[in-house]
Amino acid sequence: MDFSKKPPTKGLIVIAAVITLVVTMIRFAGEWKGWDPRLFNPEPGASAFGITWLVPIFGVMFGRRLAKGGAKPPFVKSFFVPMFAALGLMFAMLFCLQNLKDESLLEKLQYVYYAGPLVALLGLLVWPRAFVTCLIYGVLARVPVLVLQYLAIQNGWSQTHYGKVPPGLPTGADDRLWMLTLAQGGFWIPFTVLLGGGMAALGAATVRKA
Repeated sequence: MDFSKKPPTKGLIVIAAVITLVVTMIRFAGEWKGWDPRLFNPEPGASAFGITWLVPIFGVMFGRRLAKGGAKPPFVKSFFVPMFAALGLMFAMLFCLQNLKDESLLEKLQYVYYAGPLVALLGLLVWPRAFVTCLIYGVLARVPVLVLQYLAIQNGWSQTHYGKVPPGLPTGADDRLWMLTLAQGGFWIPFTVLLGGGMAALGAATVRKA
């Protein structure tokens, strides 16, 4: 793996991080002010307006930029390996969250979060440059969320989803902060790396060789 050459994606990563921060702040404002909950869901779970939907878009853009810079991996493994890993990670988390009445599944949910970074390393094996690019983006995208989660819990901001956990999880402030932090580092960053990496392979495949 050659990391001696800087990937030609630095400017694009900065742009993606700034746009993602803007979306995060708009979502926070929308929940805080009680805007349409169909777009700004203030409860734990999916929301129509959020940063998750940006991952495949920026993934494709990262892949195209890397391919234009000379980094273009074999499509099959660089697409399917991270995409299947992302789906597996997502289904494992959802299965545990939907069955939290079973105490053993709460423990297994934490294991999913612990395993997430290891699963994300599959992206490193199939396309290192995309892995590094998506990892940097994932960290920059999720740090503001971590800050908002901390502030929401410390200040009791119940009108936003940032300080809330799904039903069945412990609701104490320290417990919520721990589980939400674990979710960001153990699921959302790895998920961003894997989904972004798979979509990067798709984007790279659209670039013709000069």
